[in-house]
Amino acid sequence: MRKIFKRMFGSQPTTPTIELEEIEIDATEFNVTTYTPNTDTTIVYLPAIDFHSERFGRRPQRLLKALAEVGYNVIYINSSDEFYQVDALEYPHPELPNFVVARVGHNVRTLFQGDRVIYWVNDSRLASSVETAYPDLVVFDSLTDPDQYEKHKHKMEAVADVVFITPERIYEHGKYCSHVHLVTADEFEIKERAEQVAQIIDALPNRMAPLM
Repeated sequence: MRKIFKRMFGSQPTTPTIELEEIEIDATEFNVTTYTPNTDTTIVYLPAIDFHSERFGRRPQRLLKALAEVGYNVIYINSSDEFYQVDALEYPHPELPNFVVARVGHNVRTLFQGDRVIYWVNDSRLASSVETAYPDLVVFDSLTDPDQYEKHKHKMEAVADVVFITPERIYEHGKYCSHVHLVTADEFEIKERAEQVAQIIDALPNRMAPLM
């Protein structure tokens, strides 16, 4: 949400103007977002982790909130596997009307904004479904899943346009795949990680449209 602040000044002083020393301010010191997305984009989080869950340290929830603060329109489709979501749509952050949590099964297409739609995936088992959905971009945010999903992970990594992983797997894949990026999960630097993610996905072209 864009906020426009106006500063009102009184009449010009009658005393001579005093030149003040220019002070440089580090925006990161005040936790201010410094990156603006190149396009009007909607990120759709495909249901995997209940929005109210504490699993994975709420990393997906915190990262997507930070991306909404950067300027993306974020639709978090809630799996509701731990807590039942009563309302079809929830706006958990009043200051971010561009971040909505939608109950799984609710049609969210009318909430899409802009000319670019990105599917954000945590669950590697959705690889086949994502491959046939034809979004503009597919992001695989790879978390530490049980070993039995390893085959799904490899397929999802192949389907995705970009893969974000936590340190546990950077040594395994990062040096071999150019589309794999390390995104740490530390809460104190989540805004910096969101800007890192934003710059990566903004630089990627849209997926090729299917031949009909």
